[in-house]
Amino acid sequence: MKAITFKTPAKVNLGLNILGKREDGFHELETLFQMVNWCDEIKLECLSRGLDLTCNQPEIPTDDENLVIKAAHLLQIRYPGRCKGARINLTKNIPHGAGLGGGSGNAAGVLLGLNFLWNLNLKRKDLILLASELGSDVPFFLFSPCAIGRSRGEILEPVKNSIKFYVLMVYPGFPLSTAWVYGNLKLKLTKQQNNISILKNFLLQSEYAQLGASWNNDLEAVVFQEYPEVFGIKKEMLALGAKGALLSGSGSTVFGIFDNLETAKKAYARLEEEKFKLFLAESIISLSELYPDEMLAALLP
Repeated sequence: MKAITFKTPAKVNLGLNILGKREDGFHELETLFQMVNWCDEIKLECLSRGLDLTCNQPEIPTDDENLVIKAAHLLQIRYPGRCKGARINLTKNIPHGAGLGGGSGNAAGVLLGLNFLWNLNLKRKDLILLASELGSDVPFFLFSPCAIGRSRGEILEPVKNSIKFYVLMVYPGFPLSTAWVYGNLKLKLTKQQNNISILKNFLLQSEYAQLGASWNNDLEAVVFQEYPEVFGIKKEMLALGAKGALLSGSGSTVFGIFDNLETAKKAYARLEEEKFKLFLAESIISLSELYPDEMLAALLP
């Protein structure tokens, strides 16, 4: 039976600026996405028909609510007669509702994996168009390990960075609703915007202290007001030697960036005492760290 196994990563937002409200109800934003190697694992097996999703975490839905099933259904609808069935086994490690894009990465990986298993021969541009229908973050996971995202996050500009760095992620133990966070955002039309291109240059030059001092997430005010304990994690991360600390996306995870592994490990050990869910990761610099070569062929120029 034809099958394939691969990893799908978490992402952090190295800065997130909300530029305004769009007519379609979404928000115009500018962000710097970075994949990190805190990963879920997916195994796909080809079936003659039907979709069967299993997951190691019973609280994760395995029906049409899951983006993984939505991704498979989307392929079946768009390419009737060419798509078969699939058994999908999802091993979740990335917390749900944590601002780390775990579900979006899962959906992107399933699009890519089924493209291979079902011999659809779709290319990157085709897959990214499909991914944009599933969610604003989904296209990023088919694009580049680091990228600037604009519009809703789906208009992407690659950032070529070959230098790995360390990211300590702290999940406080509860998810946050993206809709709730954005719904409570109070836009300040006169506020000065941080330039994501400046952050990109600090990253490429490995100027992590300047990067951390300059970055901003406009959603932090909403989350910190309602959940001061999340703000407390950020303060502690900085006190423990992070070059910068930030809420990732709409939260609830806070991450810190480190250029020294020993400092990151000491921070991990200290925060572990407080019973948080932690993961110390490295930045991903190549999609080959995640996907087998036969899947990656679809993403070649």
